Amino acid sequence: MQARDSKTAGPQGLDLGGIWYRGAGVCIMRTRWIWLLVSVGGLAVFFEGCGESPGLSASFDYVVPARFAVPDLRHSDEQGEYEVYADGPLQPDTWLVQLNACTSTGSIVEYRWSIDDAGVGVETRCDGFEYDFPAEGEYSVSLVVEDGSGEQMEQTQVIVVRDLLIFGLGDSYGSGEGSPDVNDFDEGGVQWQNTRCHRSAQSAQVRAAQMIEEADPHTSVTFVHVACSGGRIHRALLEPYDGIEPDGTPAAPQIDRVAEIAGDDEIDALFVSIGGNDINFSSVVEACVLGTDCHLGNPGIDPLLESTASWACGFTGSFEEECKSYLNPDVINADSLDARAIFDVGSEDEYVDGVDLRQDGLDDLETNYDDLALAIVDSLGMDPARVYLTEIPDVTRDEFGDLCAWPTELPGYLESLRIAAQQVPGVTEAEMEWASNYVLTELRAAMRVSATKHGWQFVDGVDARFSGHGYCSDVTWLTRLQNTFQFQGDQNGALHPNRAGYGAYADAIVEAFDAAQ
Repeated sequence: MQARDSKTAGPQGLDLGGIWYRGAGVCIMRTRWIWLLVSVGGLAVFFEGCGESPGLSASFDYVVPARFAVPDLRHSDEQGEYEVYADGPLQPDTWLVQLNACTSTGSIVEYRWSIDDAGVGVETRCDGFEYDFPAEGEYSVSLVVEDGSGEQMEQTQVIVVRDLLIFGLGDSYGSGEGSPDVNDFDEGGVQWQNTRCHRSAQSAQVRAAQMIEEADPHTSVTFVHVACSGGRIHRALLEPYDGIEPDGTPAAPQIDRVAEIAGDDEIDALFVSIGGNDINFSSVVEACVLGTDCHLGNPGIDPLLESTASWACGFTGSFEEECKSYLNPDVINADSLDARAIFDVGSEDEYVDGVDLRQDGLDDLETNYDDLALAIVDSLGMDPARVYLTEIPDVTRDEFGDLCAWPTELPGYLESLRIAAQQVPGVTEAEMEWASNYVLTELRAAMRVSATKHGWQFVDGVDARFSGHGYCSDVTWLTRLQNTFQFQGDQNGALHPNRAGYGAYADAIVEAFDAAQ
């Protein structure tokens, strides 16, 4: 069956001023002539009749154009400075909205648009109408469609012009450490969106904001990224911080920076990754890499460190010497290798008159979260339920659930190559078990308790997603020690998510964000 519009002549049809005449049948405008061709004994016979076309109706939808923008660092002069992921100013004078009436039906010749009962435009096309709204908020939008005979239909609906203002803050797991934007050493070397803080567009916070932008055509997203690698609650969020690559000017406290940028605008979400450095996680890992029995309270320099370096650093490309320097036993302070003390109460030399000046260690973590919660309310004046604290996954096991382990004695050549490629150098099974069952378990528990206490959303889907993708898994979601030297020329990226890992983090953040809406 073939349907033809009333303005299209069929076989032997005549157009009589808007009326189709075919034999004894008459079809009025805005209906369709139906032709049916049937073969009977080799003869072609036409059956004809009238079929109803869609009636006149008015219907429309709207799109708030995406504002999210990630600069291409290979062609940008903003490398080392970037914070705001938005195409245009943080808060524009007007908000563009695209209105589309193509779901309307009938032979429409005119589309008339009104906003809050005031006419704003007349179009002959169903698409392409745009309007600059003066502010975010609710507006009554009306569409009147008219056909060639003068018949009209109208639809009115309330639309919400909304841009989500989201901030990402915290530490290296928030900044994107371990996954620089560009790591082509033949074409400019390592490049970050912000060098001092090792901020990368691969960060889970950035990618989650972009996913939220893309998921809803009725909203746009303005994302501001101020997380800084190495940051702690006090040293970075509440107080100035030099950054992981100091440039001579300390970064302002992240909470102050958020307050400055947001001004009087409502903050829709804070994505927060913080707590790992407050319990000195990177120092704990380093102590176990460089020392032996780091968790027993009386460690020493790992006697296998030199052989460990020769195996592990062979995978680092042009940064082999930097890797070996990091694992050099001659420059290690044995007093810095007590991982249990570092985790529990920080370093002894940080105490003055019994006060922990750096406020680090597990013993200080709850109080640090209390201080952060108070600053969020006092400085930002926002609803705590819009704070999303992301958990730290357990990365100590392979895809079979077995603990990652560096052997106390290296085996034969081929097995040593496999171990060097996949295991955390120098961290034995006993040390890894302590890290899994004590360090990471206590950290996640403290994070969950504080999130509940302060009314934050706890993004607890991260650990489950990382199951099977630990440091020593065949498909790891972590940056291994050799990879961080290979990709960014230093040790800072070790045990941070790689791009796949940050993607899993982003999925968990978006899931928690959607559930809270």
